[in-house]
Amino acid sequence: MQLIKTFKKFDKSYFIFFLLVIFFVIHFKLFENIYLILKYNFNERKIANYGYCEKTSYGFVKFIDEKFKIKKNLHVYNDDKRYPYSEAFIHKPKIEYSKRYFIILNYNELNSKIDINNFKVIEKFKNCMFLELND
Repeated sequence: MQLIKTFKKFDKSYFIFFLLVIFFVIHFKLFENIYLILKYNFNERKIANYGYCEKTSYGFVKFIDEKFKIKKNLHVYNDDKRYPYSEAFIHKPKIEYSKRYFIILNYNELNSKIDINNFKVIEKFKNCMFLELND
């Protein structure tokens, strides 16, 4: 008799645990997230979230950093104020900022406070630019 009561109690606790596990698997899209992690590499996932030349433009900033390999930190300006600065993607601690090179993201010719006539465009993709200050 005692064994049957213990078994029923044991079944209920396992059943509740099983329901909680199923709930969390569905709620957090566990299988979809595992699939995305396995299918796409780290940079592809970051570009999907932060954009290449939109939003915070992780893809463009990373492309410039890898292509030009500038030793100093770069100032990164995002003309679209809805998004945070993207300097954190390529920041090198304890190294000063370059006064010669700049990255402009989501440049809007009509509403921008930045006059790009003072700069030489080194690399451009859509409305994202890597600029060098004219002498």
